Amino acid sequence: MSTEYDFLEGKLPTGGVPGEARCPGPSTRDIILDDKDGVPEAIVTEAYEFLGDEDIPFDRYTSQEFFDLEMEKMWPKVWQFACREEQIPDVGDTITYDVGRYSTIIVRIAPDKIKAFVNSCPHRGMQLRPSESFTCLKQFRCPFHGFTWELDGTLKNVPCEWDFPHISPESHGLDEVKSARWGGFVFINMDPDAKPLEDYLEVLPDHFKNWPLDQRFTTLHIQKTLPSNWKLAQEAFLEAYHVLATHPQGVPTAGDANAQYDVFGDNVTRFVHTIGYPSPHMKKPMTQQDILSALGGDDLGLKIEGDQTARDVWGAYLRKSLGEQFGIDLSKYSNSEMMDSIEYHCFPNFFMFPGISLPMVYRFRPNGEDVNSSIFDLIFLQPLKEGEKAPQAPQPHVIDIETSFTKVPGMRAGLDFIYDQDTWNLDMQTKGIKASRKKGQTLGNYQEIRTRRIHMTLDKYLSA
Repeated sequence: MSTEYDFLEGKLPTGGVPGEARCPGPSTRDIILDDKDGVPEAIVTEAYEFLGDEDIPFDRYTSQEFFDLEMEKMWPKVWQFACREEQIPDVGDTITYDVGRYSTIIVRIAPDKIKAFVNSCPHRGMQLRPSESFTCLKQFRCPFHGFTWELDGTLKNVPCEWDFPHISPESHGLDEVKSARWGGFVFINMDPDAKPLEDYLEVLPDHFKNWPLDQRFTTLHIQKTLPSNWKLAQEAFLEAYHVLATHPQGVPTAGDANAQYDVFGDNVTRFVHTIGYPSPHMKKPMTQQDILSALGGDDLGLKIEGDQTARDVWGAYLRKSLGEQFGIDLSKYSNSEMMDSIEYHCFPNFFMFPGISLPMVYRFRPNGEDVNSSIFDLIFLQPLKEGEKAPQAPQPHVIDIETSFTKVPGMRAGLDFIYDQDTWNLDMQTKGIKASRKKGQTLGNYQEIRTRRIHMTLDKYLSA
């Protein structure tokens, strides 16, 4: 790695209680509380438990047999984010959501009522809507033989009905899939006996009272094919440990090694890493003006005055500039909410960032039944003005494995290159684990705890 910055050399651990070791120096919680600006308690709440240190077998990422087991025992049993409500704003609007071999149609059947159905005709199994499609319908009509259904799934018409005395509206209505809404997201669960979504979401409804995502709307949606298993792809985004090697340009302003990792339950984990505070890997001390300059303050004419910190000045700049851009008052948001990387994950594949300047949503899912590729949905949300209705979401920009995020219209400069760095790693990692004579990956006890938690939860489904 070549960079203009010098870094402290790492040292091997020398004993201690597993999982208790932390990076020397101030913690993420210390840094955020030092802002003294009324940060929500949810952000500085800590929840960690040592979960073991066994290797994670590589065949969990490469084995078709393991992939098929996930398809059989996990994907049909979990709540999963299928779409945003603003993707289907009007009655009759539909969207298809595919994961592996499964395909579901989500449809708005009334102004405030949404249903989901298996994307399969009860007559001969024909897909009713193409995969990954968006449209507005007055009814569902099978393109093969013309059976039709009302938007609520009720059987409406059977061509040559005289030949089907053995079917009825009760037997051949569309096959409904359990659905629920939270935070402006529509979730589906293929298990008719699934527990309620709110229970599945664990701490999320409570934490996100501070950040109502149903009061935000989609400004950009990118859908990119990735050259790796869906788990391997999302694990690249679960920790800040990779920042030093993968994103060295961010080290002067990113609290990577002292990031906070939380495990709130079987389904929900989180990391928080600060922006506007130098990495503990930095060898040379940085002044607050140095940090502000690294954030881009020089180009904006921003200066440290008195006892201000770079976080104070940058947070104030973001509140003013983004508030003007969005047409809303952001004065109630703390520095941490404005600038830090706060990332929640809900099993199996759903990420949410509640922050204002980093307002992303991620979703990772299998690309059909290919164990070695996946689909990455990257969505950006923006706060609504008070009383404003969300506009219809833009169609996804679909890009292939080779296409850079820098080629997507509207993608924020700087972030585009960061996502390229993250996804460029995946092809080499996939090849590396296939070549490895070591049979699994070794995880850090603290910084990579979220990856371990995902595999532990996955095993609960596979062993059920």
